[in-house]
Amino acid sequence: MKIYPVSLGCPKNAVDFEIILGGLEDFEIVDNIRQANICLVNTCAFIESATQESIDTILEISQENPNVKLFVSGCLPQRYGKELIDLLPEVDLFLTCQNPRQAAEQIRSFLGLPEGKESYRRPLTPLPYAYVKISEGCDNRCSYCTIPSIKGGFRSRSQEKILQTAYQLADQGVRELILVAQDTTSYGKDLGVKNGLAKLLNVLHRIKGIEWIRIMYTHPAGWDDYLIDAVAEMDKVVKYIDLPIQHVSDSILERMGRRVTRKQIEVLIEKMRERIPMLALRTSLILGFPGEGHDEFNELVEFVEKQKFDRLGAFEYSAEEGTRALNWTDDVTQRTKTERRNMIMELQADISAFKNQSLIGQKLLVLVDQYDRDRNSTIGRTQWDAPEIDNTVILPETVQVGRFYRAEIQSADVYDLYAI
Repeated sequence: MKIYPVSLGCPKNAVDFEIILGGLEDFEIVDNIRQANICLVNTCAFIESATQESIDTILEISQENPNVKLFVSGCLPQRYGKELIDLLPEVDLFLTCQNPRQAAEQIRSFLGLPEGKESYRRPLTPLPYAYVKISEGCDNRCSYCTIPSIKGGFRSRSQEKILQTAYQLADQGVRELILVAQDTTSYGKDLGVKNGLAKLLNVLHRIKGIEWIRIMYTHPAGWDDYLIDAVAEMDKVVKYIDLPIQHVSDSILERMGRRVTRKQIEVLIEKMRERIPMLALRTSLILGFPGEGHDEFNELVEFVEKQKFDRLGAFEYSAEEGTRALNWTDDVTQRTKTERRNMIMELQADISAFKNQSLIGQKLLVLVDQYDRDRNSTIGRTQWDAPEIDNTVILPETVQVGRFYRAEIQSADVYDLYAI
């Protein structure tokens, strides 16, 4: 069996995808759809544009190789279920289960193959970092978000299973663990474990071979002094916090169902910066949410100017099926949403350029991720950057991939540092 794998969406999706491929360990992976007799597309359907990308990808693949057996997993079939059967007859089987190990067995059963061996994660490209999913689903019920309707309520993975995964990854040469979930700060609450994320960090911190531990997707309402101190005190936990605030106007935050106020966000950020040395703070924002008038947007602009986040992503609001906000009057035009997003990102570009320029002449510890043939160089990251979404460090081609390297920064632009 020759399989052509396509993975769309977030790192949480990527984890599931690698586990499905692990259950198909006897399948040969090919990088050309025309060489394949099987294709697996792991889809995203978080917002309308992601849903459309998933559908377009499926149609393109079926046109390129009409004879391929096409399997579709991930958020698209989990969100829309049987509706897709008539919409996409090109697909041989939609995998609606949320358990990736079961999804692999569904594929094997459909093809008339015996059960696979105990499945493991099968990364498409060996990298010095790996994502570790610590929970599934979400209980926050933000008014704009489809995750609870797709993934269900919040469910923590057991610490034992997370540790098993982490030790396996360390044995494979992974140097950085990146903890992901819909809401990492809620880890352990459903299990009755107090300070669950901090306790998990403590046990992961002891794993030999793991040098960096990064936390993504934290909710502002989930932070407390105990967790802040844990990040500050553990050497292997990178001094980087992903804190999606989405907005700062109290009226918008309330409509979004974010469970925090502007004042609480400000106090939290101040605490983090005071107690965590050399902290880099990433956030994300939603522009054009219903009710975001000029005053609310200007308040957000002023906040971004004042806080000077190290990393920032901005997204235009999209009304989604299955959310409370779907039926609200969307009183911000698409043009205005785009203009506001562009304004925020231009502001952030200036902030990022200034911060990067301040690093010229410094020697920074860099984890080297991969070789870039186009640039004839290697690509790495500092502890203040998550892969694929944050800044990179461009290094000479002679630097060995998978290693840490003390790099001297020679020059910088908006999102890249250049080093020797």
